Amino acid sequence: MRQAHLKACPAPSRALADTSDGTRRERKVRLAFTTDSGDPVQRSPCARTWRRIVKEASAKEAIRDGITLHTLRHTYASLLIKHGESVKGVRKRLGHSSAAVTPDTYSHLWPDSDSTTRRAVEQGLSETQGEKPGAAPGQTEPRKVPVTIRSFGR
Repeated sequence: MRQAHLKACPAPSRALADTSDGTRRERKVRLAFTTDSGDPVQRSPCARTWRRIVKEASAKEAIRDGITLHTLRHTYASLLIKHGESVKGVRKRLGHSSAAVTPDTYSHLWPDSDSTTRRAVEQGLSETQGEKPGAAPGQTEPRKVPVTIRSFGR
């Protein structure tokens, strides 16, 4: 019965912006519920207000047009990670329901363990010698310390 209704009264096709994979592209969709003007029904009045604010700001060239609340959420997460927040901290602040969601989405933003380990060892060795990390005695420029970290048993 449902299929017969869709054939008799198909939802109109419309091109919408899709940013689900991080890039902006157009995607054809069929909307079952639309506003009087044919636009998709938004999740909240907040989204309408946000779009208006972004449109006004982009007209003044203050920000790029098309920034969504979801873009803002990803920016927030990226800034937390950039400034050293842990996976657990980011997960808590974003309200992810599963511990796997956060690293699956943002793992590319955290430094890899080799570079983190290398910096920690260099800093630890410098501190034991009473020096500032990266600088040799009497030097203002950091010295280049070749450190190779190897993992065994991976």
